[in-house]
Amino acid sequence: MRHLVFVYGTLLRGEVNHGLLEHADFVGEHRTEPRFTLVRLGAYPGLISGGRTAVSGELYRVDHAGLKALDRLEDYPRLYDRRLLATRFGPAWAYLYRGSVRDRRPIPSGDWRSLSQAATPLRAAAVRGQRDSKNPGRRQQIRSRLMATETPMTTDTRTSQASEEGRFTLQLEQREGYAINVAFDWQRAADLLMDEPPPLGETNGPNASRLLAAAVGNCLSASLLYCIGKEEPPERSLRTEVTCVMVRNEKKRLRIGRMEVRMILAPILIESKRFERCKTLFEDFCVVSASVRQGIPMVVSVLDEAGQLLYRSD
Repeated sequence: MRHLVFVYGTLLRGEVNHGLLEHADFVGEHRTEPRFTLVRLGAYPGLISGGRTAVSGELYRVDHAGLKALDRLEDYPRLYDRRLLATRFGPAWAYLYRGSVRDRRPIPSGDWRSLSQAATPLRAAAVRGQRDSKNPGRRQQIRSRLMATETPMTTDTRTSQASEEGRFTLQLEQREGYAINVAFDWQRAADLLMDEPPPLGETNGPNASRLLAAAVGNCLSASLLYCIGKEEPPERSLRTEVTCVMVRNEKKRLRIGRMEVRMILAPILIESKRFERCKTLFEDFCVVSASVRQGIPMVVSVLDEAGQLLYRSD
């Protein structure tokens, strides 16, 4: 049996999760009646019943296994509901967001690509093609969804057949001495001033090594919080410490020899029914730490507030 499905976000052609529809039959583009609201949920949108927005998307026919794969991606029925939607090709399944929409910004155009294409010009070109390149697997697809702060790159540097899934560009400009201003590609993100320690700089901002440590810690924290708490993780429930051990190589050049990450969890996270599964799973969905591990040894420890070790990977 084949199922007609309406997609409107990261499953669209050229978007990061389109690989799940690689073997589906493309039926056509579709725009709903103006009876919905489309909101931003970070790296992906949510469709909500009610409102005055006509939402743009695409229709595909999938088999039963394909529908179940979409159910898993959308965390149905917990995070998304699946309902039939009237289209000119007949009733189609659509995933409607069930979580809180407080402080979520609507997308007035009803077109997710109006945001994703603006953020990554590469995606705009990919959407115009008939098919995007092969998605390397569901784990990479879900990783893209986990990290709302990333435009994912599923490139594996160890293979010549890696496929580019997105890119972003930052602008750096020297101010004075070794102070360098970083402008991000997100309009709402404040600029960041970087600096070097004496005698070169004046430590008026973090240097590159400290930013790398912060990126690893932030990525791992966000990944674990999402795995356990999904869209609404409990507040102040996690502290992460990242230690960089500096060494000198055979040429006496300073390098980051290894990274040690300690994640201290509040009881509310440990007591979650998701914790046992998530503690062995969350690292695989962290774009930054998984990339850094290819060149820098890393140990990640998960502890409770009393210091008891709950999980360790190296």
